[in-house]
Amino acid sequence: MTSQIKQSTGAISTGFTRTWRYKVGMFLIVAGHVILLIGLVLPVLGMGVAISGAVVLAGEVTALASIVFLGKEGFKAIKAKMVGAVKASYTAPVGRTRHFIGVILLCTNVLTTYAIAAYAWLVFDRITAENPFPEVLGLSFAQQDDLVLWLFLAGEITFVLAIYVLGADWWGRFRRIFIWEAP
Repeated sequence: MTSQIKQSTGAISTGFTRTWRYKVGMFLIVAGHVILLIGLVLPVLGMGVAISGAVVLAGEVTALASIVFLGKEGFKAIKAKMVGAVKASYTAPVGRTRHFIGVILLCTNVLTTYAIAAYAWLVFDRITAENPFPEVLGLSFAQQDDLVLWLFLAGEITFVLAIYVLGADWWGRFRRIFIWEAP
């Protein structure tokens, strides 16, 4: 029964990817996300909030318009392609370079965690009743807030990326560290 279901969903996704509806829907998704990214970059370039908000809204509407063309079959086709690509790259054998990059990402996660701990130690050492928000490392309280947020985000993102880059085999080896085996 399951093989029949897999065959029928595979047939739907393969056949549907050749239609004009799928091609228009994919174009709208890609165009909508490109417009969305442009809208998010505009404030950095000095554009007004109203203009960048309108561009972000246009990107969202464009991406949502793809639903009309894709429908259920298109969603299944996109899902099958994306899940297949991610699974294939995650379970693929990991070479020396990829392993080295994954280890660097894990070390970055550890370093950001200790940087946040060291920062907290510095701050708590300098807090007084008269000055509950002291300057630390020459940074104002608002700048310190941004520093901690970006360190935290960098640490979390690098951890997730490291697990993906190191691959499925590494995760199995890591889990075996915590399992005691008799000699």
